[in-house]
Amino acid sequence: MIPIISLPSRIIKLLEANVAPSEVAAGICLGLFMGFTPLNGPMAILLFICFLVFKVNRLSAMLSLPFFKLLYVLGLSGLADMVGGLLLIDIQPLTFFWKVVTGLPVIAYLGLNNTLITGGLVVSAILAVPLYFASVKGVVVIREKYADKIKGSKIAAFMKKIPLIGKISSLIAKMKGGAA
Repeated sequence: MIPIISLPSRIIKLLEANVAPSEVAAGICLGLFMGFTPLNGPMAILLFICFLVFKVNRLSAMLSLPFFKLLYVLGLSGLADMVGGLLLIDIQPLTFFWKVVTGLPVIAYLGLNNTLITGGLVVSAILAVPLYFASVKGVVVIREKYADKIKGSKIAAFMKKIPLIGKISSLIAKMKGGAA
């Protein structure tokens, strides 16, 4: 199915799901980390492993990733590069720390000596704290105020009429029921 068509149904499913707001917020924060770091190389693999291993809402991570990647491409990569350059190059007392960290066996392959990766991780870590709490609050507010309106909207009714979406959602419900 065309992803842009299924986007409203995914958002509706996210609002209807019995998922804790903290899991949705953790997924959004993971989307932030994935969006603000270059997704090539070992760091991308590590973030993908976090995506699979940790208890986050994967749908919210997938929905927020393009938004954060767009922000990154539109100019926040310069901020990440500046922060990474400041930490890796300009602050002399940290030179020994980075020498030790980038010399460790496994961590050396993560590319932490790249200013974009280090800067992206630091900017993401700084932004993740307020984003997490704002996302938890936002999910609670949206679920309380707008869930009924979205369920009754014309888009939701249209999406429920599409046979493929109905079959996929019933298959997922059956899989979740059988796995539990």
